[in-house]
Amino acid sequence: MNKTKLILLLIMSTFLHSCNSNSQHPNGDQLIFKDDKGNQITLADLEGATGTYNWEIQDDTKVPEAANKLHQEARQHGGQGQYDLGIEKLKKAIEIAPDWAYPVYDLAYTYLLKQDFPNALKYYEMTDKMKPRGFFTAKTAYWSLKKEKEGEFQEGLYLAFMQIEWMDSDEQKLQVAKAIVDKFPTYAPAWKVIAQIANDNEERLNAIEKGLKSNPDADTKGVLLINKALVKNLQEQKEEAKKILGELIFDDESTLGNVELAKFVLASIVKEG
Repeated sequence: MNKTKLILLLIMSTFLHSCNSNSQHPNGDQLIFKDDKGNQITLADLEGATGTYNWEIQDDTKVPEAANKLHQEARQHGGQGQYDLGIEKLKKAIEIAPDWAYPVYDLAYTYLLKQDFPNALKYYEMTDKMKPRGFFTAKTAYWSLKKEKEGEFQEGLYLAFMQIEWMDSDEQKLQVAKAIVDKFPTYAPAWKVIAQIANDNEERLNAIEKGLKSNPDADTKGVLLINKALVKNLQEQKEEAKKILGELIFDDESTLGNVELAKFVLASIVKEG
């Protein structure tokens, strides 16, 4: 299986000045965060945090070579627009390796590209159940498509939203995200985009709060909270920023990717401080 990584990077600039906490852990290490349940994070716990999460490590299912070969061939078909051939081979791969999430996830995506929304929803839901701590964009896709089916959002909205990823400029991305929330004010993934790339901190905070009030999927919620911590840090509210990140790290519903990203951001705040 080709190594596939989800690189989670945040550009952090012009912030991080002073750290107010000098508490020490019993082992002598600096105590960064402690919650009301007794969970603790020390500086040593954050060493090596990079913001990089490798989904291949999480999906450590032993995959038969035949299933892996079919999966790779299916991805090639998909890249050439041969969706039906891709679907056929993905289903065969799933038959051989039913506990392997990757072909299920790619099957959902292929159905999405075909605008077969019921099947896309079916297989994104299956992926989410197989990997409840997250698997690429499965949680956001499932959240969006489920709400489309229920009539809260227009059918095809998630497919349209995904095009933001391929846009060249932040200005274009921001324009499309704002157009989406103007029409669908509870579409949390679009608020996430605004929270990430808007230039004004107040606009970012407004987007974060509106996104959080929209009952987002766990992955979107985590990204919103991480961005909230970044803005709070910029506003010199460092203890609140560390609290947001610490609670996210210990939240059992946080995706594994967001936990790693939160550790990276927390480590950066502390070290630059």
